[in-house]
Amino acid sequence: MEKHLMDIVDAQLHLPTPARPWQHGDESLPDLQIEILLAQLDAAGVDSAVLVHTPHLFPAEVCIQAATAYPDRFATVLEYDESALDIAEQIADIRHRPGVVGARINTIFPPANAERLRAGAYENLLSAAETHGVPVCVLAAGNLTDVADVARTHPDLSLTIDHLGLAQPPFAPVDTSPWHGLDDLLSLAALPNVAVKLSGAPTLSTTGYPYPDIWPHLNRVLESFGVDRVMWGTDHHRILGRFPGMDPLPKYPGYHSYAQGLHYLLDNDQLTIDEKAALLGGTTRRILNRS
Repeated sequence: MEKHLMDIVDAQLHLPTPARPWQHGDESLPDLQIEILLAQLDAAGVDSAVLVHTPHLFPAEVCIQAATAYPDRFATVLEYDESALDIAEQIADIRHRPGVVGARINTIFPPANAERLRAGAYENLLSAAETHGVPVCVLAAGNLTDVADVARTHPDLSLTIDHLGLAQPPFAPVDTSPWHGLDDLLSLAALPNVAVKLSGAPTLSTTGYPYPDIWPHLNRVLESFGVDRVMWGTDHHRILGRFPGMDPLPKYPGYHSYAQGLHYLLDNDQLTIDEKAALLGGTTRRILNRS
């Protein structure tokens, strides 16, 4: 096991998908997924991770199981049905649920969610999160203007933008201007209740590890938000293109290993130790109230 001198928290992981078809019974699959995660973290020297629930791919119960069984290694952020009559109560209860550290809003899948956000369909969820101090992560590529409106309407609500707010491979092609939406993200830096995850940044590289071509853009993010509002994360299982019901996708220019997804930042000689400590864990723990 690789061990580093600072606490390292991966702010964005999904449950892994073992080789398919899984022939050993569905009951044993969650235990295997958790063991794969533990082995992955241990091999890279990552101390803990935040499991991001995606309802159409992974059940919330397995994320909660991992966070309950290994509270020092896992926490989870859950997606909720914002139309539920008791959504305010569900959000209020998050602070009392072991291992659950926040809620997530997906404005992309299905695409109609973005219009529903603009129409106020998430207002009960957002208001409850603001009232009860529950952080909200947002998948919002292409919809950052809407997130800005939410942040202004709810100034005491902690919002974190997943994946730099950019469409990323392997589910979005790397075009000639993969960073064209970055200015929209940087404009959110003026709102003090908005933070951002670096999750998936290496997928936007066309030069390979250690991805020198992404650093001019990441430096703009760091200069705008500061390390106290930027979190490192990998989203590694999305990067592998292996989700339930999908065939593995072919490799693409930004395809990388879990260790590479850590060391491009950990080994960067332009960042100080204190900056790395914030990016690689300190900011995540503070914003997600994960002591």
